[in-house]
Amino acid sequence: MRPIDLSKLRPFYMVAREGSMNKAAAKLNVSQPSLSILIGDLEYNLKTQLFERLPTGVRLTAQGERLYAFAEKMLQQAESFERVFYEKEDQATGEIKIITTPFVGSEWLVPSLDEFLNKYPDIRIKIMLSSENINLTEADIAICTFIPQHLLSVSKSQHLIQKRLFDARIRLFASPSYLEKYGTPYIPEDLDNHYLIAYKDNYYTSLGSTNWVLNLGAGDGNNSRQPYFEINSLHGMFNAALKGYGIVELPDYPIITESKLVEVLPNIQGEVIPLYFSFLENRRNSKKLMLLFNYLQGKTKSVNIEK
Repeated sequence: MRPIDLSKLRPFYMVAREGSMNKAAAKLNVSQPSLSILIGDLEYNLKTQLFERLPTGVRLTAQGERLYAFAEKMLQQAESFERVFYEKEDQATGEIKIITTPFVGSEWLVPSLDEFLNKYPDIRIKIMLSSENINLTEADIAICTFIPQHLLSVSKSQHLIQKRLFDARIRLFASPSYLEKYGTPYIPEDLDNHYLIAYKDNYYTSLGSTNWVLNLGAGDGNNSRQPYFEINSLHGMFNAALKGYGIVELPDYPIITESKLVEVLPNIQGEVIPLYFSFLENRRNSKKLMLLFNYLQGKTKSVNIEK
């Protein structure tokens, strides 16, 4: 029986997770040829093929799947231990890694952190933006919608704590210039005669709603309106509305409600989008994480009161 070279577990794990040598090499900051050689050495030493090479990347074999499950568990345990080992839990020092969605991160979180950073200068903030599944193996906390336990990208034995920060609600907005040119809709059916901005792909999928503006007042799903302008970015939708391209649905974050956009059909509101401050149970005693949660919750209380 040949021992597994544990130093090769992380590179192997990254290739398996990314499904691509090139993508994994970029994340590991190594060259693609050297990573390919390393994986080949691992396969040679284990006397088994771990990946099927495909035109578009790589795919795990059955033996690769077994090693991936082992590698994932080992790396998660190592990262959790390192965080606890190097962090003085009773002190407000060190780094906080936050993973969140691009719009929440850049338009709400970054502008909200100024007072926190001034108050706790020994805490360093690292924010990672992800529009795909949130992976808590890369961060201390996630700020996003509710994460079902079965979708959590860590070991199922690790319990996830999710503290509610605040609720945003989907509303319709347009620029004053657009409304001046095309008129103001007064009932949902009026949207039939307007230019509409929509997200190109599904979003808010955990709550089951997409492009509400295309269906509001349009009867059943078979009568959905066609968008005038599509883009797969909330930033892009926001900017398109500011430029007067049409009516858009967006969550009522302060960056939006305090902009030049005007709310359309204010008596009709979409679903609530709750945002959570999520972390693994083994971090519950971290003073700096709790300081950040209490600070952000205090900031968001004023948002909810204003609504």
